[in-house]
Amino acid sequence: MVMETMQIRLTRGLVQEIKNLVNKGIYPNSSECVRDAVRRLITGAGGKLDIPEANKVQKQIIKEIKESFQKPTGTTDFFPEDLAVRNKIFNSLRNTAKKFGFNEVEPPAFETTDLLTKKSGQEILNQIFTLEQKGDERFGLRFDLTIPITRMFIEKQKSIQKPVKWFSLSRMWRYERPQAGRLREFYQISIELFGCDKPEADAENINLVISLLTYLGLTQDDFFIKLNNRKLLEGLLLNIVKQDKLEQLIRIIDKVKKITQEEFEKELKTIKVDPKEIKKILKCETLKDIEQLKLNKQAKQGYEELKSVFNLLDGKYVKFDISVARGLAYYTGTVFEVYDKQEKFRALAGGGRYDNLVELYKGSPTPATGFAMGYSTLSLLLEEKNLLPKPDLSVDYFVVIIGDVKEKALEIIKQLRKKYSVDYDLSQRKIKKQMDYADYIKAKKVIFIGEDEIKEGMLTVKEMKTGKQSKISIDIL
Repeated sequence: MVMETMQIRLTRGLVQEIKNLVNKGIYPNSSECVRDAVRRLITGAGGKLDIPEANKVQKQIIKEIKESFQKPTGTTDFFPEDLAVRNKIFNSLRNTAKKFGFNEVEPPAFETTDLLTKKSGQEILNQIFTLEQKGDERFGLRFDLTIPITRMFIEKQKSIQKPVKWFSLSRMWRYERPQAGRLREFYQISIELFGCDKPEADAENINLVISLLTYLGLTQDDFFIKLNNRKLLEGLLLNIVKQDKLEQLIRIIDKVKKITQEEFEKELKTIKVDPKEIKKILKCETLKDIEQLKLNKQAKQGYEELKSVFNLLDGKYVKFDISVARGLAYYTGTVFEVYDKQEKFRALAGGGRYDNLVELYKGSPTPATGFAMGYSTLSLLLEEKNLLPKPDLSVDYFVVIIGDVKEKALEIIKQLRKKYSVDYDLSQRKIKKQMDYADYIKAKKVIFIGEDEIKEGMLTVKEMKTGKQSKISIDIL
């Protein structure tokens, strides 16, 4: 049986199935997918794969997969239908951001590693795709858009009025383990607001998040926003640890809901923090609960800022969550994360206030706030809710050329293309084949051009949906 299996050659369908399982995050890579499939085939669902022949099968299949020129792990191919869906979603995001007064910008795909690593946590540093060094400068692919857009703002900050409202919708790269909603090459919309320290700026961004999602058809039953403040959280934690352990403790708290309680307590003990002290803070579910804790000056300031932001928001979308910290080290005030209602997926969006970032990059001190929303997780939620836009790849007209009238037909096609999308059969096949192709590409109408039509000066037009035919004058075209 095993030897027969080794003679099997992969079909394109099987290769595509393996790709799909990896893309969905069910397996981290094709090797793991194949290994599991072979194990199940030979030993059953619960067995271990330790048969030499089985390992040979696995290696043979993996070799064939690699020889079929797979796309890089953690990336996505956007075929016409996929791209049509993505473009419709992107257009909705762009239009919504513009309705809030944000203008689109586009930084380069790579920046100096000095810029990218200036204020990033160790986890991010390990994820940067660095480029082979050419000359004296070292470069890396951007892992988010906030830092590059901040650099752009600093370049212009003396010549533009504040507040500045910019957004960018582009791709980023992070070297991390691919899973559902998390890829190594991914798309985000990044919203950045510079020059306003009022709670209205934080509320503006959060209200924009709500609009970005509701304009795509999602409702309060589909998503919610967790809101916190870094000053509040840091102030409370400084009652427990000293400043030198603060960032490490915040990173542990930021992943409290992503790891087990045992793992959480173990990580706390590595920095000599009593889990009971942290649990007292994490038990706070409302701002009223916070009032019962000992608040130092920093915590009080964060508490007041958070109350002001809450007062400007629609309560049905937002809730307080003291564990929200955001992993990046540059956040200074209000922070938030957006999740689907069942928290089935990774965060849809996240962001907050970063008032020190402009100054950190040698700009004049400027308050700022922003957020990013990822396309990968957003599309998963829209798909689950049956809200993905329907791709429209149809053309307005398909021209069927009959006989030796190609020159005149091409003139007509040229005129039609000034107003409509028009295709025709480049291979000059028979009428039946041309009509089959017109149906395949979902042409809305077919125009027949033959010698009779040219002589009469009238073209036959067929509506593909109804089958209705009519005549139009060539002169009209």
